[in-house]
This record gives sequence, structure tokens and C-alpha cells, in this order.
Amino acid sequence: CKGYVRYMDDFLLFGDDRGQLREWGRAVREKVESLRLEIHPDKYRLLGSDCGVDFCGFVVFADGRIRVRRQTVRRFHRRYRAKLAAVNARVGDMQSLSQSVAAWCGHVQHAQSWRLRWAVLTMV
Repeated sequence: CKGYVRYMDDFLLFGDDRGQLREWGRAVREKVESLRLEIHPDKYRLLGSDCGVDFCGFVVFADGRIRVRRQTVRRFHRRYRAKLAAVNARVGDMQSLSQSVAAWCGHVQHAQSWRLRWAVLTMV
């Protein structure tokens, strides 16, 4: 296997030979089934990595780049604007907004996201 990424119960396998990847996928399924577990059919895919692979809220590329998934950005931006409006209307509290921003920044900092964080937090 050229490489793999693993986080808790999610993992990606990288390789050049589609047939070999299928074989490894069968071996993984057998191992998982031997543990009396199952892989969700919608969560098991064999895809090319040239366009990136969706994984844990990020898009991971074979060349090592990691980008934040668009839906993750949109969801946070919508919540951020709502919490900011609540704080400005003196209905919400600043501590909750600050905690949300810190948590999101802590998550997306694992990607190449400095400009993204700046853009999302400065355009309200």
C-alpha cells in the first residue's frame, strides 16, 4: 500500500493498482466481519484521488494537501453569523461565540486554512 490515513474508525488506502486496492478492500471487509462488525455500504468507495478524498470534514489529496470541505465552511459560517447577531442583539453571550470560533479554528487548522479562517471570520 502506497499510503494510508486512519482516524478512529475511518481510514483511506492509497495505491496505483485498482485491482490491488479491491483485494485489500476485500481483506479489510473480511477482517471487520470477523470482528462481528460491518462496513456501511454507502461509506465504502473506490475512487481516484486526483480530485481529493472526503475524510473527516476535510478533502485529502494524494500530494499531501488538506483542504476544509466546503459544506463544513458553509455550516460554520451560517452558525457564526447567527451567534454574532445574537451577541449584537444582546440575546446571546460572547463566551459561547468565542468557544465556537476557537473549536472551529482548532479543527480547520489541520488543513492549509490560514486565509480561509481569516476570510470567514472577517466577512460577516
